[in-house]
Amino acid sequence: MYGASGKFSLFMKSFRSGSLSEPRDVYVYLPADYSRLKNKTYPVLYMQDGQNLYDPSRAFLGQTWKAETTLNHLIAQGLMSPVIVVAIDNTKQRTYEYTHDQDPFENQLGGGADNYLSLITRELKPRIDASFRTRKERNSTGIMGSSLGGLVSLYAGLNYGQTFGLIGALSPSLWWNDQSVTERIRYSQTLPFKVYIDSGTEGGEKPNDVTYCSAIFQDRGLKESVRLKTIIQEGALHSEKFWAQRYPLALQFLFPPN
Repeated sequence: MYGASGKFSLFMKSFRSGSLSEPRDVYVYLPADYSRLKNKTYPVLYMQDGQNLYDPSRAFLGQTWKAETTLNHLIAQGLMSPVIVVAIDNTKQRTYEYTHDQDPFENQLGGGADNYLSLITRELKPRIDASFRTRKERNSTGIMGSSLGGLVSLYAGLNYGQTFGLIGALSPSLWWNDQSVTERIRYSQTLPFKVYIDSGTEGGEKPNDVTYCSAIFQDRGLKESVRLKTIIQEGALHSEKFWAQRYPLALQFLFPPN
């Protein structure tokens, strides 16, 4: 299955979790040198909405992030470090799984996002680490998504910071729960090692929410272009087409070449 390097391949079919009832497929991308360099270890990126990443036959409206092509190109050109990508399909419970009902001033967690992130941290990640040559430390473990998938990625960086140190949030739905994720940045004891965050300007995009969120990260000490990258793409809509255009920017910032 994994002999074909530089490809996404099915890792688990209908993966069932102890914390969530809906099964989901999980795919894994291995970089081109994985099978050749037997002693090399790799950072790992967990991504939401796996259906939309690379396969038009499964993607929403047939639009993908062109993830496989983009990864192969950037790695081959030395523009990013080789990385293992874990693509987690969404389910019909997507909204529940990617959102939360947490009071930003409380330490107690709540909502479906915690069950979903428990699936990743307690069930899926141990299987990935046991099956592949991964770098397990937080500064080599990323999580990324768009829209609600971007929201849950930011949530993971603040509430599961012992696991996820690299955060990619493309057009995150920061409005959810009265912007509680944004407000929690002010009080979180653990901040991500790096954060990439972006927005378009059209079709429901909320660039002001993103720039406000970015400003709070900067107030907490994440210097722009060092530990934080904020992109506002003029004219971009809330869709896979434009996330595909910004995906390379996120990858190069979070996983720069060695």
